[in-house]
Amino acid sequence: MWKKIALTAISAALLCGTLAGCSSDSDSMQYTADGKPIISIMTAAYQPESASDNAAENPVMAYVEDKMGVDLRISWIPSSNYNEKVTATMGAGTYPLIMKVGDRSSAIIANCRGGTFWEVGDRMLDAEKFPNLAKANQEVMHNMSVDGKVYGVYLSRDLGRNGISIREDWLEAVGLDYPETLDDLREVCKRFTENDPDGNGKSDTYGMIITSYTGPIDNITVWAGAPNRYGYNPETDQIEPAFMFPQYLEGIKFIKDLYDNGYMNTNFATMDAEKWNEPFLNGQAGVIIDVADRARRLQQNIVALNPDAKVGVFGSVAKREGVDRRVLPTTGYNGFYVFPKESVKTEEELDMCLKVLDQFEDPDIGMALQYGLEGINYTIEDGVYKHVKIEGTEEDDTTNNIYYADLNQLMTFISGNDMPVEIPYASEAAERVDEVIEENIAYTVPDPSAPYVSNTYSLKGTMLDAIMSEATTKFITGDITEEQWKSEIERWRAQGGDDVIAEYTEQWKADASAQEDPMSAATALE
Repeated sequence: MWKKIALTAISAALLCGTLAGCSSDSDSMQYTADGKPIISIMTAAYQPESASDNAAENPVMAYVEDKMGVDLRISWIPSSNYNEKVTATMGAGTYPLIMKVGDRSSAIIANCRGGTFWEVGDRMLDAEKFPNLAKANQEVMHNMSVDGKVYGVYLSRDLGRNGISIREDWLEAVGLDYPETLDDLREVCKRFTENDPDGNGKSDTYGMIITSYTGPIDNITVWAGAPNRYGYNPETDQIEPAFMFPQYLEGIKFIKDLYDNGYMNTNFATMDAEKWNEPFLNGQAGVIIDVADRARRLQQNIVALNPDAKVGVFGSVAKREGVDRRVLPTTGYNGFYVFPKESVKTEEELDMCLKVLDQFEDPDIGMALQYGLEGINYTIEDGVYKHVKIEGTEEDDTTNNIYYADLNQLMTFISGNDMPVEIPYASEAAERVDEVIEENIAYTVPDPSAPYVSNTYSLKGTMLDAIMSEATTKFITGDITEEQWKSEIERWRAQGGDDVIAEYTEQWKADASAQEDPMSAATALE
């Protein structure tokens, strides 16, 4: 029953972009009694309770609206089911003026192609009208395009965001420095398992925590020399998936070795990513491969359980001595804001919506959206931000944090994140996170397929991904052999994978910018 309902919703969303009359209760540009444009926005919420958009109740919203000269109406949708809400919205054809979409799903692609959303690629780069949005990264815009056209304003995400969180105090306890190669990382995991890093005299620790989320596998295979998702294979003259390169197998063999020796958790295949931090915080394990910023959160939370614990962070490791390390980058964006033609009727109205997103990037408005207001949420001492404290203590008073909860989700961060005052780091780990993200950029491995759309993958991607994800998990756990794993690649190809390869390759070869240096797509490390 559920599958039937889900397919119906998706089908409606796909059709709505190409059939007229699929709408009618969408918002349209309206004005308040005093002439302010009413701007409706639908975006994701991550806090238990999000800030009210009622300026009469929320001084931060009152400040922002006054500075911008608009009346903001925000629909907060829980992030856990945000994509489903977007699909339902497109199916019903009832749109706000500005809507965040999470990714280039088949429904989003169909609606872009069908004319549901405004194309904004050239318009948003007008520096006179939109000085902040005009700073957009051209490569990221290319990556998020559909058939070479840009249908939204991307929410910037650091390219070098991935990293490794590690118990630095455990490293010291077992006599090791930060690992620099895969062999070094294996030795760290070995000693965290066998050398009693917490000094309690018990054999109750292990090295690395991996969950059912594939991120750690994606990172490790890139470190081992595999492409990032897809790479150019000069022998076949095609863009092929990473798992078709021998370096990918080397990477998962590294993970299998950790698994076989007990240097990582044996329940990784079923472990919920929501519980990823628990073994780390509880002192059971000491390595997590995820976004570098996880180290900041781990340090913040672990001190309550173990005041002596110290969390470190670094970017990646090299395959071996003598070669540069490699970093799995993000796409450079985390969703994008679209402007439905059903609600945004004219180019003038489109400019007004773009101006709103541009103004969110202004330092004074950005400060309010992220930190609230001076005197209510923070004070400034010698030019440095300081969160208000509970009277007589050094503990943050979070009573009024609700005034800006989730408001940072309105920002694209395209122009960076320059604040009018200095924001001090909460810990050494937090400061190191920013350094790691910056250092990583020089070592990122691009995905040459990122700008292109495979129609086959749009329709069959979930099924195709499951084939190789399940095969890789079973190989690591020893449930299938190397030859059986390789046979799953052939099944992937037969089920539609060869069509995906052909579609990506055709578009890549037709892309003049890509063909200026085609070997740049040959990202596998020899």
